[in-house]
Amino acid sequence: MTDAEASRWLKDARACLNSARWAYQAPDYRATVQNAQLAVELAAKAVIAYFEEPLWEHDPSPQLRRILDKLDEVIGPGLEADTVEALYLLAGDAKEVAPWHGRSTYGQADEAGVWVPAVDLCTRRIAESLLERAERALPAAEVFLEQAERLRDKEAPEG
Repeated sequence: MTDAEASRWLKDARACLNSARWAYQAPDYRATVQNAQLAVELAAKAVIAYFEEPLWEHDPSPQLRRILDKLDEVIGPGLEADTVEALYLLAGDAKEVAPWHGRSTYGQADEAGVWVPAVDLCTRRIAESLLERAERALPAAEVFLEQAERLRDKEAPEG
């Protein structure tokens, strides 16, 4: 993949985060949840795109964790420990928010099998939780891409 691909995913993640912020202020908690979930997903895919093609799934956490588990092999040492920690947190957040893609669109059956509309599932508490995760997802991806680019530039032969 390329930096351009990672930047493309990041641009969409940033737009979704901005939409989630706007929706929260409206308040439109369903739209907040939808956009926050996508912001986390797309931020994770921006990191993945630095290395390989992201899979077309709403939960990119397995692919991101696989990359992170062999990070020293694929990028070499040199990333700051806080950055690596933030990327593992991003993977965990992506896993946690993934089910909300469907829930915020279609709703979900409750324990009795009664279908609950998406608008009723997406409460203020849920919206705040997903928005908080989205707020940390984007900086995690941005900082990673900045550091990875610096590391790559250091290793590039002069000439």
